[in-house]
Amino acid sequence: MRDEELVERSRRLGETLVESLGAFALRHELIGDIRGRGLMVGAELVTDRASRAPAYLETAKVCWRSWQLGLLITFLRGNVLRMVPPLVITDAQLDRALAILDEALTDVERGKISDDEVAQIRGW
Repeated sequence: MRDEELVERSRRLGETLVESLGAFALRHELIGDIRGRGLMVGAELVTDRASRAPAYLETAKVCWRSWQLGLLITFLRGNVLRMVPPLVITDAQLDRALAILDEALTDVERGKISDDEVAQIRGW
């Protein structure tokens, strides 16, 4: 960990992840809050930013669509996307993961994922 400076790398990539999600929040009304430490980041999805009503169904849809596109992402409390990539993730891999997540959010917001597709999902 010291030789590869993974703690510093985690901090730097975590900042990149949070900044990217912040940019996503400007385009995706589903994102209500972003929080994290290092490379452990959560994005809370809401149906309404003012009331902060949890977007349970939409969160399952984002995870499902991300999986279909090649990214495994989990959720906590029913509406918080949990992102904990490995410390050795490359910049290119993180960029690809973010592109997939952005596409998944867009697809869910456009109604491309049916309720039936995620009816059996209770968590990952």
